[in-house]
Amino acid sequence: MLYVLLCLIAALVVCLVVALVRAVLIKAPARVSYVPEVTQEECNVAAQKLGDMIRVSTVSKHEYEDLSDFYRFHAELERLFPLLHEKLGKTVLNGTLLYRWEGSDPKKKPILLMGHQDVVPASDEGWSVPAYSGQVKDGNLYGRGALDCKSTMYVQLQAVEELLTEGFVPPCDVYLEYSINEETGGDGAAAAMRYLWGRGIELALVMDEGGAVIEQAVDGMDRPYAVIGITEKGYMDLKITARGKGGHSSTPPRNTPAARLFAFANEIERKRPFKKKLLPEAVQMFRAMAPSFKFPMRLVLGNIWLFKPLLMALMPVVSPFGEAVMATTCCFTMMEGSSAANVIPKEPYLVANLRTTVHQGCKESLAVMQKYADKYDLEIEVLLQRDASPVSNIHSKEYAYVLECIQKHFPDAGAAPYLIMGGTDCRHFHALTENALRFAPVRMNYQQNASCHAVDENVTVTALAEGVRFFKMLLKDYPF
Repeated sequence: MLYVLLCLIAALVVCLVVALVRAVLIKAPARVSYVPEVTQEECNVAAQKLGDMIRVSTVSKHEYEDLSDFYRFHAELERLFPLLHEKLGKTVLNGTLLYRWEGSDPKKKPILLMGHQDVVPASDEGWSVPAYSGQVKDGNLYGRGALDCKSTMYVQLQAVEELLTEGFVPPCDVYLEYSINEETGGDGAAAAMRYLWGRGIELALVMDEGGAVIEQAVDGMDRPYAVIGITEKGYMDLKITARGKGGHSSTPPRNTPAARLFAFANEIERKRPFKKKLLPEAVQMFRAMAPSFKFPMRLVLGNIWLFKPLLMALMPVVSPFGEAVMATTCCFTMMEGSSAANVIPKEPYLVANLRTTVHQGCKESLAVMQKYADKYDLEIEVLLQRDASPVSNIHSKEYAYVLECIQKHFPDAGAAPYLIMGGTDCRHFHALTENALRFAPVRMNYQQNASCHAVDENVTVTALAEGVRFFKMLLKDYPF
């Protein structure tokens, strides 16, 4: 017994020594003091054009009853990018825009650059400038859509416009796609995908919003990081109803419908009953980020083979993001009881919003919820669901090329794959490619990242000019 114990201790010591050596050897490239080499004219053009795009309000539509704002926006795009509209083919699918730039070799697989035209609503309350003003202040351009997602549209459209001016012809067909209802989960992008599918088109690469070059992408990093979205979690809305007798609140029975609902929600919140798993791509994300942390974090993230159990135990405690990376999450977002304070509700309900994982999809996550609902005699109705998107191939030559472009263009930044917690239109195009990537080449700081869908949404003007240059380089040097 003593011999076995000594062997175990020796093995543990060896593992720790190996981990320490590996952590010491994990060294990030020296930090680079980098100032984007963009001209004042490029910045002026970016401020003027994106400002004009923001000033046309294009709030997302649940239905297609009135698209007049979007058609005004289309007319504005024609004015701002005249050569693009002269040279590229354009198809409009219920407001969704799909452009085709014909390449020199029809045998090569096309690529698709995409974003969306629509924005979430905004009032002027709380904003330092009017929400749709497109004003520039201290080098930053403000307005709804400045980041999400008209900046992505601008850098793509302007890159194509400038390349056309230079007489450039891409080696393969290049498609541009911009839906009108990404923010409401509409089918604009899906319609564009079906249009391409129906013509037998396979795509070598798709690039959408979702990732960016972010300062302090994770607390403790010593440099900006370009995060490349390779998958996005699924989505499910559940209505959980408790049925029972109503009555006057002055003589309440035990175990009322509302009490059963609260007990159910409390147990889900407390137990976090969903399966935790670190996908290989999540491991790769942590490995890629490890060099940018100080030694203790570098030790853990650089040796997940050893510290995986510890990491999985601590991540959900340290950060909601840590839990979301590994498991389906559940958040109770809506509720309804009775119409009066002194009436016991007969059929109160809660709405739960779940973000499901690749390893525990909607069907499996629903089964977990149903188990607890049965315990409290509750009914579950699925209001909306979609599974997590497939995981893009981080070992493909196309992914390697995008990574190379990022490292060339943003020499001061690290780069890593990223698991997106929300949703983008990109998920619709996994049927046409294994390389559906979410990355917009736009720098943003912590405040700017947090301003998406919030007050004072803004983007740095130099970041826009830098993004245009990125897409010009990506298209000019595209080797496939």
